[in-house]
Amino acid sequence: MQCPRCHLDIKEQQQCPDCGFDISESPWVVIATVNPPEDVLLESLIKSFGIPVRLIKSLGSVFGLTVGPLGEVKIAVPEAFAEQTRELLQAETEGKDPEQS
Repeated sequence: MQCPRCHLDIKEQQQCPDCGFDISESPWVVIATVNPPEDVLLESLIKSFGIPVRLIKSLGSVFGLTVGPLGEVKIAVPEAFAEQTRELLQAETEGKDPEQS
């Protein structure tokens, strides 16, 4: 994972040793709402770029619902990574290589 401020590779650390940015203090924002199985595919894609991600499942998942409002899953990332993640998802839906954007 790269620091969103100085782009130093910080691996799994919570604080950047170079600029001091603390990822744990960044609020999480929802960047997409999807239905299964797209949630795990997007989670895997986002993680592959070193971006922390959380899946927020609705109550319907407890009952096995996977469609409609009760089956929705919200994809959340730290606010510092939100724009980068949106660009990544947009490039994915357009079929472009996100590494070259």
